Amino acid sequence: MNIIIRALLYLVVAVLSFYSFSAYADMNRSCSLRGPYGYLYNGTSYSGSGSVPLTETGFFTITNDGSLSGEGTLAFYFSDFGGSGKPLWLLIHEVQSNGAVTQDNNTCTGTLEFLATGTVLKTSDPNLVPEGTVLFTDSPRSIAYTINGTGEESVDMVSTSPGTIASGTAHKQKMRH
Repeated sequence: MNIIIRALLYLVVAVLSFYSFSAYADMNRSCSLRGPYGYLYNGTSYSGSGSVPLTETGFFTITNDGSLSGEGTLAFYFSDFGGSGKPLWLLIHEVQSNGAVTQDNNTCTGTLEFLATGTVLKTSDPNLVPEGTVLFTDSPRSIAYTINGTGEESVDMVSTSPGTIASGTAHKQKMRH
């Protein structure tokens, strides 16, 4: 019986040590996104013509009141654009506006929601999709995130927008004066 009590005591000490070290490691973590972030995002979008690989890079800024705005550049590759039998790649400028951040400071998670407008910058076939074509306007987007590390310097993201499976990472940007 003495050995069982001793083993339970060691287990309790180990568990308490684990939790105290975890709390200590996160001491300076405020779990609040504010300021500018640069990001890279990869995934697949699903449309009527099938799956379309995508990559996006850009920046967004979150103000003190929790609003979000930003810009990105997306690259899409269609192996058979609209059933035409022709492959097509597009480089798209995306403007993110009317965004809001919902945060759970207890878990360092939340959502980014915004409207996106995308305009074709470059195309492999201007006869199929000319440069300057607006592909989507005020399209709702949603991203779930988790803040990692102190100072909110790294943010893991996954798309929760319908028709898209994508994930990426955003990094806090330093302001230049």
